[in-house]
Formats: sequence, C-alpha cells, structure tokens
Amino acid sequence: MRKDWNTCFYLVTFLLNGFMLCQGATLLRVQRGADELTSYPTDALASATPTASLSASQHELVAAVGSTVLLNCTARDGLTADVSWQHNGRELTLPPDNQPAPGAQLRLEDVDVEHSGTYLCLVGGVVQTQVVLKVGRKPRQPEVQDCISRNADTFRCWWTVDDSDLDTHYRLFYTFNDGKRVRYECPEYEGGNSCYFGYEDTYLFTHYQFWVTATNALGTATSKSFFVDPTSDRVKPDPPRDVTARLRHNDGTKVKVYWKSPADVLYLSLQYELHFRSENDREDEWTVQKTGEQTSFLLLGLEPNTRHFLRVRCEPVLSGGFKSEFSDVTEIVTGESRDGQRHNRT
Repeated sequence: MRKDWNTCFYLVTFLLNGFMLCQGATLLRVQRGADELTSYPTDALASATPTASLSASQHELVAAVGSTVLLNCTARDGLTADVSWQHNGRELTLPPDNQPAPGAQLRLEDVDVEHSGTYLCLVGGVVQTQVVLKVGRKPRQPEVQDCISRNADTFRCWWTVDDSDLDTHYRLFYTFNDGKRVRYECPEYEGGNSCYFGYEDTYLFTHYQFWVTATNALGTATSKSFFVDPTSDRVKPDPPRDVTARLRHNDGTKVKVYWKSPADVLYLSLQYELHFRSENDREDEWTVQKTGEQTSFLLLGLEPNTRHFLRVRCEPVLSGGFKSEFSDVTEIVTGESRDGQRHNRT
C-alpha cells in the first residue's frame, strides 16, 4: 500500500510540473517580419534583484540583431496595477506608447547586443516574470585555414571563428577520397578552432576532404570543402633544438656549431640551413650555409675578437613541405686567429 501511495504522489507531481511548463511556454515571442520564434522556460536562471516570488515565470530567449522582441508580463494572484520592468537591475524608463499594463507586452524594437541581459517584470514590487535575453547573429560561414603536420605522422587542422555574440559550437568533419563518402568527425578538439589527429587517426599518403560547421541558437553555417594530404603536402617541422657553438682550441676564428633535430620526429628526413652574422653586420644580413642532413658544421675564417650570432632551421628532404621557423639565436665571441689571417668561410 505504501508503494502505491508513493507512485500516485510522483505521478501527480509530474502532471503538475507539466501543466506549469505548458502555461509558461506561451509568454514570450520574438517577431522578425512574418517569422516568430517562441521561447521555452528554463529553471537555470537566477535573479540578482529583487527576489522572485514562488510563482514567477523564468525564461531564456534568443533573438537576432534587428528583430523585435515582445515580452509578456502576466499578473498573478489578482494583482492588476503598479507594473514595472527592470533590465539588469535598473528600472526601465519607457515612452508613453510602450507603458506596460497587466497582461500587456514590453516591446523592444530593432534590438542590438546592448539589449541582452536579465529582464524582470514586477507587479506590486513582486517579480512575476524573469527573462534572460540574448541578442546576436547567425554564424558567418567558417573557413578551414590549413592542416599542417609537424612530423608526417600526425597533424592539426584549424579554422576561423566568428564572434556572433552567442555561444557558437564548431565541428570539423572529413571524408577520404576513396569513393565511400563515409563521414567522420574530429577525433580530438583543441579549444574551439583546432583539431588534432594523432598516430591512430592519421593515414599516410591519403587525401582528405575537410569541412567545418558553425552552429548557434539562430542557425548553422557550413564552410567550403578543403582538400589536402597533410602528411605529404603540408609538412612543416618544428625548429631545431639546442643550438650550441664552441671555439676550436687551436684557432679562435674556427667555430663548431651543433644542434639537434626537432622533437617528435621519427622517420621524417630533414635538411638544415645554418645562418650566421657578426655584430658588424646589419641585423638582416645573414650568411646562409646549407648543411644537408648533418646536424653540425665547422665555420672557418670568422672575424677575430667579434661577437657572432647563429641560428638554424630545417625542412623536409622530400618536396611538398615548408621550412621551419628558426631556432633560438646563439651567440659566441671569436678569439685570435692562429696565423693572424682571416680564412674563407667553409
């Protein structure tokens, strides 16, 4: 018997909650031309001022910039006078043709982002309706900017992000150029505008078709397709690491330069460029020495007793890649030449 009473109690509670939701769902509308958007209540709102009554309706509404918003205030408990509206805690001063009355609408025309916020309808000092209004725009068409691999084994894609003044969710989709047209989604999002493809999700020598969708409460926009083979055509390694320089003990104008390959490079073959200049050269006047795949080089015949600056960058041996950024600059001061003469650079 006790179990039957509990069942009846929960059933009645469920029906009452459903009735209240249906009653509140008709209070708010947004008009734009001939179109209307109806908002539905939510219990996730909090009032800053003043405290809402137990019977106050709470709603969330999203409207497009330039639209007309109509907010209904229905008096409860027999209250029929002394109606006022607040926006973000401040009482609204309305023109004569927009003075609210019990059951009447507060009309906001040509709304902009500044109209966003919390609206309270008070009757006799008691909150009857609370509305959180968000004003924004449909998302603009996003664009897949690029997909780059650092090591020909993994890669990242990123895309443009638009400020629509509304919460906008971006999703990256892709298919393979295999005729099956199976759609996949980004395996690992990084923030709101990039996607990482790890070792398990990267296919070598494979052409992908990528596109991005941007969705908010007012609509969805889809980018144009972006076709690429990231592990063959878009490889840009990280800069070389740990560039160091040492004077040869028998001649102060001979400098041996060492560096390490970028981290996380397993099977990618790289070739290097060593750039160097003296303090007497202009800041953009670098001498370039290609070193092939070796990770050290001996410079001969540098200016004695002079500060020199060195940096290194790399690129894939095979075509289709890009030069890396430069490593950090390393400095060294040369000494005296053993024979007192300046040698040719080698």
